[in-house]
Amino acid sequence: MAKTMKTILRFFFLIIATTLGGLLITLTTPLKFFETTEKFCYRSSIIIARVWGNLMRWLLMKTISTDIQISGDQPDPNATYLLIANHQSWIDILMIMVALGPGTTLPRFFMKWQLIYVPVIGSCAFALDFPIMRRYTQEDIKKKPELKHRDFNYAQRVLSRHPDQPCIVVNFAEGTRFTKEKHVRNKSPYRHLLKPKVAGPQLTLNSLHDRLDGIVDVTLCYRNSRLGLWSLLSGTIPLISIHREVLEIPARLKKTPEKLSDFKDFRGFMNERWALKDALLDQMLNDRQVGDHTSR
Repeated sequence: MAKTMKTILRFFFLIIATTLGGLLITLTTPLKFFETTEKFCYRSSIIIARVWGNLMRWLLMKTISTDIQISGDQPDPNATYLLIANHQSWIDILMIMVALGPGTTLPRFFMKWQLIYVPVIGSCAFALDFPIMRRYTQEDIKKKPELKHRDFNYAQRVLSRHPDQPCIVVNFAEGTRFTKEKHVRNKSPYRHLLKPKVAGPQLTLNSLHDRLDGIVDVTLCYRNSRLGLWSLLSGTIPLISIHREVLEIPARLKKTPEKLSDFKDFRGFMNERWALKDALLDQMLNDRQVGDHTSR
């Protein structure tokens, strides 16, 4: 009973902190429409989001019994990165913030257009310049060819704003959460991963190439548990392993792709990272330590 009450308190803390932070950001959103106050809106929203992120890290690192082991490189909180990660659950978003460490700017995620209509979430995504994708079908594009590049142009526009501010863009390159059923349908060559999609990471790389400090490759591994927010807050996930690797951008990827071979270079890079990530997950799942790590 006491454990359930503690979980409920953690859940309410998360809801209240998220709602309050979201409402404060929403109040600044009208300023986004005016050129003279747009920068103030963004910076105010970032400060609020950073405080919320630090509260979430405190909640997860200090109040739950799960053993969270973090290994690898420490990203610079003032740098701009493309972050790629595997995707297993909605709680991955919270664990990415844990992986980045305190004081880091709130990472931006590619979002579906439908989420713009969700109260608070939509206004926060707009204020914080999240790349919001409509994902037009081939039929839509056939009817209106001008839609073909609309997602690309919008994402490039929002990601290019505020070049003086640190920015971390997260891309779950598999495009969906990993399940055994999806793994079979995907005909993945990897044991623990779906095949990576390259459009999102490539778009981020192209949009931020002149200010990127590197690529952060995060591998998330949850041990022997059903995944969900309640499981996370109740501490019933026994072990969460997070490995971070900060990579220099290969020279061949720094130029804007213009021909097929350029796109193949990035596809090759992602396939290489995914093969390494798959081997790393094998080590994590078989209780073999991955480098130096810190536990909380």
